[in-house]
Amino acid sequence: MRNIFAFILLILLPNALSAQIGTDTARVSKDPGFLLTSLSYTTNNNSSRLANSIRMPALMANLSYYSNIGLYGSVDYFKYIAPDTNTFEAEFNLGYARTFLDNIDLDVSYTNRQFRGDQAYQGISYNHALELSGSYRLKNFSATVDNSFMIGETKNYFLDLSLSYDISFDRFLLKSGYLAISPSISGSFGTNFWLPATIDRTWGHHGGMGHPPPFVPARNFDYQSFSLILPVQYTLGHFTLSCAGFYAIPSKLLKSHLWTNQSGFLVSLSYALTL
Repeated sequence: MRNIFAFILLILLPNALSAQIGTDTARVSKDPGFLLTSLSYTTNNNSSRLANSIRMPALMANLSYYSNIGLYGSVDYFKYIAPDTNTFEAEFNLGYARTFLDNIDLDVSYTNRQFRGDQAYQGISYNHALELSGSYRLKNFSATVDNSFMIGETKNYFLDLSLSYDISFDRFLLKSGYLAISPSISGSFGTNFWLPATIDRTWGHHGGMGHPPPFVPARNFDYQSFSLILPVQYTLGHFTLSCAGFYAIPSKLLKSHLWTNQSGFLVSLSYALTL
C-alpha cells in the first residue's frame, strides 16, 4: 500500500519522472506514457501500521505503466527475507490520477493483495483496498490527505495526513542529472479492528507465553503513529537511484501492545521507458 515506507519511492518516483516527461493528466496529452520498473530493498515492511518490533527485511519488485490520460496499473511483489518459511505477497493495482489548476492532484486506486507464508509477517490481513488521495502544492510545499479502505479479515479505514517540502536540482553533477529531496512528516489515524489478530500472530515472536494482553481500545477510530521521512532520489537519463530513511513513533495504544519506535531505510533502482 502507498502508506509510508515502500510507499515512498513507488509514489515519488512516478511523480518525478512524469514531471520530466511532461505528461499532463488534466487533459489528453500528446506526450507518451511510460513504463516503470524498479527493484528495492527495505529493512522493514511497507507500512507504518505494520511496523512492530519484529524486523521485516524484504526485497521488492515493481512494474508499472502510466498512460498519458492518467490511467495507470502496477504489480508489486514483496519477498520477506527473515522468516524460515517462504513468505511473500503480491499486489495488483489499478488507478486514475488527475491534475487540476496545475497544483491540485487527485488519485483513486484499487488494490488486490495476495499473501502467502509466515502469518506473523502479514500485518493487516486484507485482500482488497480502495484508496483516495488528494494533494495541494504551493511553491515547494505539498499537503496530502490519503484515505484507505481495507477489506479482509476485518474492515478498516485509515487516514494519513502529510506535509512535505520539495527541493530539486537540475543538471546535478551531470548535464542530464536531476536530484530531488523531499523531507516530510506524516500523522496516521485509523480504526483498530485489525489490531487483535495482528497482536495475536506476533506475540510468539516476542517470547510471549500464553495469550497476549486483551485488547481494549478507547474508541474504534484513533491516532496511530507519527512519522519522519527523508526520501532522496537522483535521476540520470532513464535510471533513478533512490533511498529513503524513516523514523516512526507509534501511539501510546500501539506501544502498550508491543509496538516500538521504528527506524530504517529503503533503497531502490528504477528504470523508466517512454512508450
